[in-house]
Amino acid sequence: MRAIAGALSAAPIGFAAGAFLGGRYLVIQGGSPGSGILLGALVVALLAAIAMGVVTAYLPPKPARVTTIVAGGISFAILVYMVQDFVVHRVERARAFDAAYARIPSFELTLASTDRQRRPFSVLHFKADRQSDTRDYEALRPKGWFCFGGGRPVDALALYQGIRAAEKDSIADGACGRRATWRIADEEPVTERCAAEGDGFTALFAAADEMIDSTQRYASCRQATDLQLRQGTDTIES
Repeated sequence: MRAIAGALSAAPIGFAAGAFLGGRYLVIQGGSPGSGILLGALVVALLAAIAMGVVTAYLPPKPARVTTIVAGGISFAILVYMVQDFVVHRVERARAFDAAYARIPSFELTLASTDRQRRPFSVLHFKADRQSDTRDYEALRPKGWFCFGGGRPVDALALYQGIRAAEKDSIADGACGRRATWRIADEEPVTERCAAEGDGFTALFAAADEMIDSTQRYASCRQATDLQLRQGTDTIES
């Protein structure tokens, strides 16, 4: 029991130390930040728990209890700090998102691909209305499915940022397999921009794909009519 109590009291200390070391060394060496920090934290937490368990198992009862209580107090303080830091970070992120989302005007966006079986969509029309705070979309999906759905605020922000990034991409020449059209409130509309190249258009399509994938279970879908299929083709080829 002393060994188990000692191991539990030292594990949070090892976790915090491992997270610090992982963030300082593993991430710098080119690893993924999240996986590097978590890996370091878990390894050091395990080592600390084993070491403390061994120490408290061989110490006399009274020193073992004192050592466990001291380690437990330090662990409790670390846990309180980590939870507080996590909550503060989440609150700051929420405030930053709310501020960025509040600056988005109403806008409409149409994305189209010549690949009719492109996943998760080949044609997408998205409309964000700030007055009604709605984010509706219509999408032509593989195998002729026509879907109506609603995006999340994070989707609207990502699409708007993608448009702003795409505005900086150079205009591609030659054949074009993807096109984008958008209209932002109080601005000149952009029609049928080739979206086959450029980091901005890549981010824009990635944001649209994420929206369709994350909201598809709530979307209403039915087989597209011939007219809807032709309209989708016209959008792509115009």
